[in-house]
Order: sequence, then C-alpha cells, then structure tokens
Amino acid sequence: MKHEIIEVPIISDAIRELGAPTSALTRVGGLLYTCGMPPIDLKTGKIVRGDMTAQARACMEALSFTLRHADSSFDNVFKSLVFITDNDFAAEMNVVYRDYFPNGFPARSCVAIKPWAHFDIEIECIATTG
Repeated sequence: MKHEIIEVPIISDAIRELGAPTSALTRVGGLLYTCGMPPIDLKTGKIVRGDMTAQARACMEALSFTLRHADSSFDNVFKSLVFITDNDFAAEMNVVYRDYFPNGFPARSCVAIKPWAHFDIEIECIATTG
C-alpha cells in the first residue's frame, strides 16, 4: 500500500533541526502515523526544556497540532507509545496524558530509555483519519 508523507508546518522544521531522518506524519490508507514527537513549542518551534509536566504538555500539543493538520484528533487515536528517560517521570506524564483523552484512552505502551541530550519524553501515535 502506498504511503503519503504529510509536511506539518513548524513540526517538520523542528524535527529537521534536530537532525532526525523522519517525517512528522505519514498516511497509509485511512491510518495516520506520527513520528516520535519531541516536546516542541508551537510558538517558537524550539524544544521545551524543564520539568516533565511542561515537556509532556508540549508533546501532546504538538501531536494534537499534527493530527489536526490531517483532519484528525485525539478522539481518533487508537494506539500510542510514550518514551521517557526515567520511570520516575511516569506519574507526572500520566497527569498530563489524561487531560488529552477525556473520552477514553487508546492502547498505550510506555518505555523508559537511555536519555536524549535535549529532552526527556517523546510520544508517537497511530490514528484514523477524521
């Protein structure tokens, strides 16, 4: 099945600036696949630094923006994957995460990984189109 790479203003540029060889969003059939979304400030296009709450919120806002760009939303997400650099961040991340899924949670995995240089969280998701 053929895939379509969707350029997402601000997000695509920020990811390229990080040097990541990936696209922010790809559509295959009726499914949308986001990349692992770092905590991008949508106003500046820069990485949000600081506590887990701020970083998690920035990831979720960037994902929301990306999904809207393809006429979708968190209501259409059925799978997500959260990468954090320390399991101790899970509780703070969960508080933020709950705010974005008021109508029920998608299937989710959360994995602790070796720290990145610039941020402590990355979230990706798979959603259906609007």
